[in-house]
Amino acid sequence: MPNALWEGDLKAVKWIDMEESHGGCHGHYVRGICVYGTGDLKWLFNSSCLFANKFELRTYPLTVECLELRHRKRTLSQSEIQVEPNWYF
Repeated sequence: MPNALWEGDLKAVKWIDMEESHGGCHGHYVRGICVYGTGDLKWLFNSSCLFANKFELRTYPLTVECLELRHRKRTLSQSEIQVEPNWYF
């Protein structure tokens, strides 16, 4: 959108050498970057970032499912048309 306003970082990343600032990784590290686990959800929810890096659906499926559900609910709550019940999980 041409007039959309957004402030924050582009991508949420937990680097291994910055654990003091983000509280550590609750998944595991791959090449120094956190693969988010469910313990990282609160940090992700509070982040002002537009994107997040890294997820592994096979390793931490609940993390991805929780983020998807939260995103769906937030999107539907902003709908300008009547929301159909079958649009929810």
